[in-house]
Amino acid sequence: MFSVTHFRSEFIHQGQATIIRKVTMTQFMLVICLTAVGVGLFNAPFWLAPLFIAAGYAAGYTHHGEIVLKRFVAYLTVWVRNLIGAPQIVNIQAEWDSVRVRAEQQQISGEFAATVVVEG
Repeated sequence: MFSVTHFRSEFIHQGQATIIRKVTMTQFMLVICLTAVGVGLFNAPFWLAPLFIAAGYAAGYTHHGEIVLKRFVAYLTVWVRNLIGAPQIVNIQAEWDSVRVRAEQQQISGEFAATVVVEG
């Protein structure tokens, strides 16, 4: 039987909440959104609706604890960054450490001379 406690626990874990047996809330929403966008917005023929439904179900599938759609978006992001020539991995901590070490070395070697401003 359905209880309020069950609803609360299902609502908190929306990604794993099952609407229909073996269909999570994420998959259900992706099926609705992809079908509405494909058929409604782009005027795709109605016979393509099962394709949008299958794509939504597959995109919302959880594989090794990660939603397939997130992995696909990450893949596309890397591909686009490669296409435009942007760096793939940016390690800000390593860059900051190298700049800080270089600044400390310059300060120790005396390249940063104190400048005195005389007004007069």
